[in-house]
Amino acid sequence: MSIKKLLVALSAVLLAGMSTQIMAAIVPYVNQVSGNEYAYFNGTSTTNYDLSTVIYNGSNSAQITTGTPWWSNASVANLFAVGVGGNLGYPNTDSTTPFFQYNSNSYSVWLGGSNSADLTNSYPLSSGTTYAVATVHSSGAPEIDGSLAPKVAFLLGCLFLMFGRKKQNTEPMMTA
Repeated sequence: MSIKKLLVALSAVLLAGMSTQIMAAIVPYVNQVSGNEYAYFNGTSTTNYDLSTVIYNGSNSAQITTGTPWWSNASVANLFAVGVGGNLGYPNTDSTTPFFQYNSNSYSVWLGGSNSADLTNSYPLSSGTTYAVATVHSSGAPEIDGSLAPKVAFLLGCLFLMFGRKKQNTEPMMTA
């Protein structure tokens, strides 16, 4: 098998794998990294959060509301509720997970087992109720976001430039 055929086959495999990865990466998600650290991918970048719970006491509403990535976004509250599941326990009096409050009168809570969250709850902040809160995780090295397409295209271009040229005789023929 010639080197050109091998390079074409390799590039086809790389591009097929890359397109699958790119298509999968477009969908937002929440995944547990370790302990109470969760990665939230919003479709373009990833931010890690440390999740914990607080009991509403009337003076900590900013921590529960505007201090969370899901505030004012029901679908993000749902992603976190499903992604966290029962990992923060079932601290509320009705044996539910902490509430992921996404507006002044609504929250998302994990239903368990069905791998879904309930977004239809209409419930204002209430004293004695446990809510999920998030802080941006501070760690060592930053994550590198971005598509692999430009990097792979550059690499393939270099390979084709190196191996795609016809061999030329650099020494002129000597004639007598």
